[in-house]
Amino acid sequence: MLISDFIKGPMVWISFLFFLSGTLYQIITFYSLSRARQAAPRQNTLPAQEQEPSILDRTCLRYRLSKFRLTVFGRHPVMMIVTMIFHLTLIATPFFVLGHNILMDLSVDISFPSLPEMVTDLLAMVVIVCCLFFLIRRFFAPAVRAITTPSDYLMLAMVGTPFLTGIFAYHHLGNYNAMILIHMAAGEVLIMILPFSRFVHMIYFFINRFILIQQNSLGKGGSRVWR
Repeated sequence: MLISDFIKGPMVWISFLFFLSGTLYQIITFYSLSRARQAAPRQNTLPAQEQEPSILDRTCLRYRLSKFRLTVFGRHPVMMIVTMIFHLTLIATPFFVLGHNILMDLSVDISFPSLPEMVTDLLAMVVIVCCLFFLIRRFFAPAVRAITTPSDYLMLAMVGTPFLTGIFAYHHLGNYNAMILIHMAAGEVLIMILPFSRFVHMIYFFINRFILIQQNSLGKGGSRVWR
């Protein structure tokens, strides 16, 4: 009973404290390892009507297609599609589960719109299917198997456990109370280690796309570069 009370109470706040402090640490680390972009010197250019069209301008579509084929999406489209679906469902599903929102409303008086339970159940199953895809890929793709370490399997297990136990609890498979406790504990551990493990890319995604200057920058093209 003491363990269950700890998981349902203090460990929830401890996990979010670890997550927030770890996220803050990673952001501070990024800014300490980067610097603001220096303004590029202005160059004199000819008026647009005096400039000759480049070869790339005349074959823009062909050029873009050739570059696209060299990207990860162009070379491994199935992998990229599964990865996109995995990340979307992994991040979105916990926020729209009715049970999660009820607990948040009771605890901090904040909640998100809830999807029908059948929908969130289906989304959780999608996460599990994606995890199985990554697991099979690590077993049977020689290039991936060669660089796979035990920690890769551990990461997959840590991601899949909260969703799998949530499915079991929803469908009353096995001992319901045990599934709920494992579900909560696994989710809290995952939240705690997120900023301190390879899962930190979930945080750095926004830094890499909107703040760091690189070829994949979005928005205004970024404002900082690595030192």
